[in-house]
Amino acid sequence: MKGSKLEGCWYNPSVLQTTRLWSHTHCGLQRIMDALQQTSEKYNMRINVKKTKVMRMPGRKGRKLRIVVNSKELESVTQFCYLGSMVTEDCRCECEVRRRIALTKEAFNKKKELMCGSLSLQLKKRIYKAFVWSIALYGSETWTLQKSDIKRIEAFEM
Repeated sequence: MKGSKLEGCWYNPSVLQTTRLWSHTHCGLQRIMDALQQTSEKYNMRINVKKTKVMRMPGRKGRKLRIVVNSKELESVTQFCYLGSMVTEDCRCECEVRRRIALTKEAFNKKKELMCGSLSLQLKKRIYKAFVWSIALYGSETWTLQKSDIKRIEAFEM
């Protein structure tokens, strides 16, 4: 297998563009980042400090996560978009549900002229399911829903 072993997992630095690394401790994450930096240098690559973010999950108010790479501190964030889904430090999906509903409404409005046309009701339903609900439900298998999220989705569905 090509690549390097980092904290028990194999990574191929040439394709390490979007990934997530985690640790239960601050020191553990710093060790992982140091190992990643050393591995990257071995392949004449570097970590883009401007694009690399860190986030404490679940977020503890007032406790800043300080991770350093190449003598520069990485930006600490409270949320970020990873593989098309919004990840937040509180590990809830409320933000993602709201975002998906907004994206779905936008997609529906783009297809509005099709829905107002002379197409059969059956075809309109198939278009709606294919183009609209696929956007709404993307990543939903990973959501941990609260009652308020379920109500929001049910209200949107109507």
